[in-house]
Amino acid sequence: MRNGLFGLAFAGFLSSVAHAAGPQLISADDYGDAWPFTVDEMHLSCFPGDALVVADAETGVMYPLNGTAKAKASALGLEPIDKVWRADPDIAGAKVSLGPVIEQGLPLCK
Repeated sequence: MRNGLFGLAFAGFLSSVAHAAGPQLISADDYGDAWPFTVDEMHLSCFPGDALVVADAETGVMYPLNGTAKAKASALGLEPIDKVWRADPDIAGAKVSLGPVIEQGLPLCK
């Protein structure tokens, strides 16, 4: 029974991956000081249900960008965004806004 449920969950994951929009390569060069990540390049994608995800261009590790992706993080095998989210050099304890990357990614969901 447990293996059957795992198989169904895995099949659902593969189905979601097969229908993902993107990926679109984005980089620190594109954003300058507004780049919100600690790695230089990411692939930006939209998964079914408007789940925006970035993946490290070198390692392939995926991270959620919006609330929808965070809610599906476990099912999609996503790592916490905090692992690659850059600290804001001007505001102690704050992070660089993900807003511009989310705005760029939303059209991928259409």
